[in-house]
Amino acid sequence: MGDSNNNSGGFAKTTDFKWLGVGLVIFLLIALMPTPESMVEKAKQIFGQQNNVDIDLKALHIKLIIALLSTCVVFFATEAVPMPAVALLIGLVQLFFGITEPNKIAYTYSHDAVWFIAGSLALGSTLVKYGLDKRVGMLVINLAGTKTRNIVIGILLGTAIPTAFVGEHAVAAMYVPIALALFTLTNKSTPSPKLGTLLMVTIAVGCMIGGPMSPTGGARNALMIGFLANLQNPIEVSFVQWLSMGVFYTFAMSIVMAFLLPLLFKPEVDDLSDAVSAIKQDLAKHGSMTKQQYIVAFVMLCVVFLWITDKSLVKNILGFSLGLGGIAVAGAVTYMVLGLTSWKDYEEKVSWGVIVLYAGCISLGKVFKATGASSWFADQIMNLVAPLGLDSGVGLVILMAVIGAVLTNLMSAGATVAVIGPVVLDMAVASGTNPLLVGVGLAIATSMAYWLVIGTPASSIVYASGQLEPKDFIRMATAGWPAALIVLSIMVIVYWTGILAIPVSI
Repeated sequence: MGDSNNNSGGFAKTTDFKWLGVGLVIFLLIALMPTPESMVEKAKQIFGQQNNVDIDLKALHIKLIIALLSTCVVFFATEAVPMPAVALLIGLVQLFFGITEPNKIAYTYSHDAVWFIAGSLALGSTLVKYGLDKRVGMLVINLAGTKTRNIVIGILLGTAIPTAFVGEHAVAAMYVPIALALFTLTNKSTPSPKLGTLLMVTIAVGCMIGGPMSPTGGARNALMIGFLANLQNPIEVSFVQWLSMGVFYTFAMSIVMAFLLPLLFKPEVDDLSDAVSAIKQDLAKHGSMTKQQYIVAFVMLCVVFLWITDKSLVKNILGFSLGLGGIAVAGAVTYMVLGLTSWKDYEEKVSWGVIVLYAGCISLGKVFKATGASSWFADQIMNLVAPLGLDSGVGLVILMAVIGAVLTNLMSAGATVAVIGPVVLDMAVASGTNPLLVGVGLAIATSMAYWLVIGTPASSIVYASGQLEPKDFIRMATAGWPAALIVLSIMVIVYWTGILAIPVSI
């Protein structure tokens, strides 16, 4: 783990000038190279119909965003500078290079997801304040037992299943304290830094593999359902149909990662009896739940209910959706209004750097799409694999999944689906391949943001615990990312087209 003097709350305090230099050199090399003709053609394709548009300038913007993206990957992977600072640098590059107008910079950082992560962290801090996190976590621990490997399995399933229905931010924020307690109590008697890393990575992975299971598992799923419904020959995907297609991936990956993670991060101890016993004793001291705990739990259940029904019951009653972020913030405000917590509690217990970091990723995703850089990048990948003949059928399904799995590590899952989803579905229709397979396969693949700290909100939340370094995500991804693609490929070939008998062609 990093030196405590250089790392606080999961974020580096100081600058690593070596990697800072590497990142800046990469930016300058890409920015100063001649603009590729393919970027000019992409700029013409996207902006050519607009009046008074400088195509060369638009092509330059594509090149600059690719340079920014490359530099951010270096900074995020090495933590060359504090990550919230990188998030702000994303906006500054847009500003100083004239890519985004000054009065629109703040807009690029705004999204319901930013509210969602802020509200979820605030909700989680209140659950921790009243000890409800330990009670929920112990339900999983009691079922899993005391063996480290069994606890890993319990955390994987205990995070994956609720993430399919509730935002991963809230699930991660709820499980981090219980995992920290297990680590801290064990570490007192037996120094076990790898145990802390293992438990935190397990939470992040569980949240990532749970999202694909149902339509409510992420914005990417809802976006793809909308794209499929808007095809010339609409495909309506029901909740149950998506669930039947996604459940295989979630449970198969739970088994695979339960095997891989303890090998990649071999814990110093294989039994956590003392820690589990101490947590149980601590809970016993608190006795039965208090009136305040019941109120906190009730508010949280209301928030979860609204999250699940926001697109159905809530929309039918109000005529519009509240948004997951609005609901999360409403819950956090309710706790303050009822006197259950204070703003000072939120100031001290909420990792505001994580919120800034995720907002920066939203900004990068927006400008990546708006400039046409994402479309150009996807084209380059497609051109590279075209000679392999993966232009129809199962080959196309798997190819699009690979492209999605790559892009989702560079931008948000929702942005990845939003950018290439329509293009991918058009390719499926043109080739006679079932768009349902291609679309759902792409959506599931965008959950594979394993490589970087900023891959998912859950990854950022567990990173903020201070138990992980950026290289730990890379270590996990080295085995986990290809394993996920293999599981997805097997699912397409054996489960979807075989057991579920979904036709490959239309």
